Amino acid sequence: MNNRKHTGAAAVAVVGACLALSAPGASAQETGKDALKFDGAIRMWVEALSWNDQRKGTPEFDTARLGFKYDDGRFLAAGRERYYHYTSRQTGANKGADMLFNEYLWAGYRFADKSELHVGQERMPFGILPYASNNFFESMAWYAGYEDTYAMGVQYQRTIGGLHANVAFFPSDGRHLLSWTDSNGELDGLDSVRFSNHLMKSYGREEKNTVVARLAYAFPFAGGKTEIGASVLAGRLAATSPALSSGNRRAGALHAAGEFGNLGVQLETIQYDNDFDGNGSLAGNWYGACDKDCVLIGAFGFSNRLAARGHIDIANVTYKIPGSIGPFSQFMVYNDWSRLRKSAAGYADSYQNVTGVTFASGGWVIIVDVSNATNQPYLSPGFGNALGTGGAATSSGHRFNANIGYYF
Repeated sequence: MNNRKHTGAAAVAVVGACLALSAPGASAQETGKDALKFDGAIRMWVEALSWNDQRKGTPEFDTARLGFKYDDGRFLAAGRERYYHYTSRQTGANKGADMLFNEYLWAGYRFADKSELHVGQERMPFGILPYASNNFFESMAWYAGYEDTYAMGVQYQRTIGGLHANVAFFPSDGRHLLSWTDSNGELDGLDSVRFSNHLMKSYGREEKNTVVARLAYAFPFAGGKTEIGASVLAGRLAATSPALSSGNRRAGALHAAGEFGNLGVQLETIQYDNDFDGNGSLAGNWYGACDKDCVLIGAFGFSNRLAARGHIDIANVTYKIPGSIGPFSQFMVYNDWSRLRKSAAGYADSYQNVTGVTFASGGWVIIVDVSNATNQPYLSPGFGNALGTGGAATSSGHRFNANIGYYF
């Protein structure tokens, strides 16, 4: 994947597969009377951070979210907005902060052959979908912008039997669409008030004209169902300051995921490269400029340094426990492991391992997990530079999280 020509050729191959799969098929389903549906959630959590005495066992508000889905058989649409309140314990400042931002917002059309065309802000079709994780904090891929990542553009998807193909073009990363914050220094500017991690325009570069293609095949195996697949990504890093030069980015992933009765397995490996001349960013509100081995990314109101090039490895296992205990059911235990191997000399790798359980009762969903991590900005000390050079004297930590939410 280091060779840009190979990445482009792979993308063209998947585009061709999408077009070949678009043969006419069955007609669209009849319009349903319940095409428009709304959904939402209100969540809180209790956490304990081994490196922060102010955040040990204190209940906190997590989020309130409201979304909609529309599907009449032919026309499609979906969107979700999120609200967060951070206390001063979470911002690390003298006061807290509020923010509102969009997770996704798109409209689409379903053709007679069941293929779909979507336009707007939606999830990039890259790697294991919809998530390469089971825990609340997702995997190391999320922090680098390669899991549960949303951007603004157009996407085409087609499924025939077990073969699934997606190709998408994103002229923009979407930035802070429909965002608002009352932060005055507690958060790292409006550019970071968004759901998924991207390079920040305010720090000198932004993601432009990104092509993403994914091809996956699902088949029965060992009494269960397995999917194997490959994804490629290529795009521009457009300079927003005359002090920096533009560049390119590219990434590739191979994945395998399966369910075998109550047992589930997810495996994925990703290689990514942000390629540019000169420094990786301008000086930020909280950080100095990144050198050639570093970029600045932002989400959820905060920014972090990230190694400009690296590999991400993911290995997850789940087990669904049948039955119920009192009013609770849908028990699933999991262990999610992921690692960021940084390509720059002197950069210490980042790891996280999260063990936990989820269960439900009616509309209530509970997630309880414990993480062990090194050079991870939210699961260990060293926030800000953990995904960059890392390697601080106290770079490892433990975090307990109990998240309780009502979903409607």
